[in-house]
Amino acid sequence: MSNEEIAGHIVTFAVQCGNASDPAAAARARGWIDDHDRPTSEGRALIDALGQQSRYGAYRLIV
Repeated sequence: MSNEEIAGHIVTFAVQCGNASDPAAAARARGWIDDHDRPTSEGRALIDALGQQSRYGAYRLIV
């Protein structure tokens, strides 16, 4: 998955968490993406964990 795709998933997750007004800023505040909207190691770990949960039906990763 490219950096842009990962960042897109992170921002989508931020929206699902209730940060619809500025999800990118919320993701930056949590350290999931950097100031250039690239995923951080924490953001990559988040998407990896959500992908694992998706396999078990605990969470559905929206693409």
